Amino acid sequence: MSEPAENATVQAPESEASKLGRFVALFTPVFVVAAGWFAGLVAQVVPGAHLDEAQLTTFMIAAMTAALGSGWKWLQGWQQHERLVAEGKATPLKPVSPK
Repeated sequence: MSEPAENATVQAPESEASKLGRFVALFTPVFVVAAGWFAGLVAQVVPGAHLDEAQLTTFMIAAMTAALGSGWKWLQGWQQHERLVAEGKATPLKPVSPK
């Protein structure tokens, strides 16, 4: 077994200090509910859109599903970015400041 060099310095892997992923994870449910509410508002305001209760509910659920899917996909990409930063293959958006 080889001994480590005496003068070798161990450098911590670079990491992401941005809190953007946390905000997206926290506010995705809020945006999902807002998308459903906004879809219901649009369905009532748009002239010529005569939706019964079942159609309105379906429209609202479709809008909420789209918002949830968008948040989910963004968070998957953010996790991939964090993994690449940890592996040293990408630069962080906001590097951790030295202490």
